[in-house]
Amino acid sequence: MQTIIDVIIPIFSIILCGLIAGKFELIRESGVKALNFYVYYFALPALLFFSLAGATKQEITSISFIMVNVLSLILCFVLAIIVFLVLFKKSFSEGLIYAMASSYGNTGFLGIPLVIAAFGQEAAVPAAIINFTYDLILITIVVVSFELNRLFKKNEKASLVKPVMEAVLLNPINASLLAGCSVAVLQIPVPTAINVFTDTLGAAAGPTALFALGLGLSWSNTGHQNGISGIKEYTTFMSIKLAIQPIITWWLVTFVFELNDLWAMTAMLLSALPTGAIVNVMADKYHTLVDRVPKMIVLSTIISVFTLSIFIVFIT
Repeated sequence: MQTIIDVIIPIFSIILCGLIAGKFELIRESGVKALNFYVYYFALPALLFFSLAGATKQEITSISFIMVNVLSLILCFVLAIIVFLVLFKKSFSEGLIYAMASSYGNTGFLGIPLVIAAFGQEAAVPAAIINFTYDLILITIVVVSFELNRLFKKNEKASLVKPVMEAVLLNPINASLLAGCSVAVLQIPVPTAINVFTDTLGAAAGPTALFALGLGLSWSNTGHQNGISGIKEYTTFMSIKLAIQPIITWWLVTFVFELNDLWAMTAMLLSALPTGAIVNVMADKYHTLVDRVPKMIVLSTIISVFTLSIFIVFIT
């Protein structure tokens, strides 16, 4: 109970502030994009670079930690795509988006602020590594799969290099992660001015991202899904994302891989996050489940208020 009071309530109170600001139109809908733009292009990259640049080479290259996150990610992705292709008879493109929604968490906008609030600033390093691992593995799989599917369906020539490079390596989040990892591994000294700049700018990432998340929820129209099949699909993807993935991660860090307590708890907590907004980017890019994905993100975020509370009490 004390954990919920000390960590969960303050975090979701910031989200609630954004929700209230949107409901009473204190900030217009355009403010959501402006705040997200600020976090995505400036504050979060600064936080991630600052966190990783000061990490040790051993932390950056922790194979056990990376394998925990890769395995939990891939297992849930494969499970989801089998379920939605076989049981729900979805097309391959729809199955990819459902699988991504069932395995890709909101590590940047919600996860990093959450673990820092729960475990302290030192948790930013493993959180940043998880963020990069998710992007590198899952976005690559989804982009390559969509491009190959397009190639086979239309019998057209398609280059996979450009879409993968743009989606995985050339966005500001992953660019900052690569820069921070390079500085840490090569042990390049960072000037004090850059440290102060990234530390100051990065400090705004957490509260701004959380506030923007609440603001975005206030302007989201979840709508209503008619039919039993829609309810079953939403329940299935949320069960995999909010329950099965954290259980798999807990099993891996408890019985398979040996990690220190901080890194193990960070991995478990980030595995329990709701669906990340990048899934909506992929849905828009490939014109698949465009109407459903925003509802899925909103619903999983709302449900995660309760599941995350339970999970934090469990792991601490």
